[in-house]
Amino acid sequence: MCSILTISCSSNKKNMPLVSVDLQAIPMVHTEDVSSLVSDSGITRYRFKAKIWDVFSNENDSYWYFPEMISVEWFDSLFRVEGSIVADTAYYFEKKGLWQAIGNVVVKSTEGRTFETSELFWDEKAPSNTMNAFYTNQPVKIVEPDGTVISGDNGFAADQSLNMFRLFKMKGDFIVEESADTLQQNAIRRDSIQLVNE
Repeated sequence: MCSILTISCSSNKKNMPLVSVDLQAIPMVHTEDVSSLVSDSGITRYRFKAKIWDVFSNENDSYWYFPEMISVEWFDSLFRVEGSIVADTAYYFEKKGLWQAIGNVVVKSTEGRTFETSELFWDEKAPSNTMNAFYTNQPVKIVEPDGTVISGDNGFAADQSLNMFRLFKMKGDFIVEESADTLQQNAIRRDSIQLVNE
């Protein structure tokens, strides 16, 4: 009986076709319905929720791939939410500390400002005082807490807090009321938004 099985197996092996597999195209880790906290140097930096989380690794860089809906919240040192991103798809490149969100991207700041675009990059390692932490060259719509809507046809760039930002090819409608409080608020808003006609 044993010899029959051995002969049968060896004969099957001769007929098996060889298939080449690109190991870099296969995720090292595949997780579904995940909710995870991510920390750096013992400090919790952000939390994400996703339907699918695939981790790929290669010689140049390892990256995470979220092919379906993902939401990310990031925190300050006291674990208070500083902002959030929701997107259809996302990549995270570990060595660079760079997120790429794609499709129906919605970003919210702590001040209640909302950014909507089709693609967004978030550089976690960008210094807090620079205007290249968040950026895109895709059209963006920004909704202010008071309901004012402005947009940039060529995208925007912002700091880590999303409070200081540049709009490229801006357009929008503004409501201006003649009161001392509103004049002061508008002056503050003008200081925090840089308009670039490119």
